[in-house]
Amino acid sequence: MDAERRMLFRQGTLLLLVSALIGIVVAAQAPHPQKWMAAHVSGLMTGILVIAFGALWPEVRLEPGPRRWAYRLGLIGAWGGVIQAVFVAVVNLPGPATNPTGQPGAPWHLPVLFAMLAVIVPSTLGSFFLVWKGLRH
Repeated sequence: MDAERRMLFRQGTLLLLVSALIGIVVAAQAPHPQKWMAAHVSGLMTGILVIAFGALWPEVRLEPGPRRWAYRLGLIGAWGGVIQAVFVAVVNLPGPATNPTGQPGAPWHLPVLFAMLAVIVPSTLGSFFLVWKGLRH
């Protein structure tokens, strides 16, 4: 098994482990349980997605440079998403589904969230695009 594929499997499994630990936070009746539950479920889905990337990785036909970018961007997006979900749970940041009329608890919460999203969204989309491109050939 090549090193990138094995690392995707390992990182996906680690994401599942971290998400299970976040689930313990939910079970421990932490404040803002709905936000912690969202972080838990989001992390589980992300871990499964990274494992799926590892499963299809041998089929991705890209040059070494774009292949490396697809790999790195995928992991950046995955871990960034879990970190962002935990941040939202810790600071109880209102969201469009959880509290559409709510205001952030501190003025610095939204800029931090937007900075995270400025990294997570392009990383995820870039990785998906490159993997899609590599599966076309």
